[in-house]
Amino acid sequence: MRHRMGGMYIPAIILERHKGSKMKVQKIVSLDEQTMAISQRMTNFSQWVRISLRQYDLGEDLATETMRRIRWAKAAHMLAATLIEKGIEIDEDYKGTVDELIKKAMDQTTLEEYE
Repeated sequence: MRHRMGGMYIPAIILERHKGSKMKVQKIVSLDEQTMAISQRMTNFSQWVRISLRQYDLGEDLATETMRRIRWAKAAHMLAATLIEKGIEIDEDYKGTVDELIKKAMDQTTLEEYE
């Protein structure tokens, strides 16, 4: 038995094996030359498509998500600037920049790595 999933037919046995997992299903997207060139400049086109589809499902457009991310980035920048000001109060010789502080925070995986 086969099931239709997003334009693809998937054998039932494969669906059973991956039940509950985040199995990725490949889907073909038709692009013209201009949109193909745009997609080739993107780091992760598939991720962008998944985010776009989730936003569509929530009734939001990409502009809404983009504005949310811009606001988050501004908030992160302001927080980093505040931390640097506080750091200078504690250590007058601190010479790091806001961007360095943000990069360090974004690259860390544990609190201990931040020290």
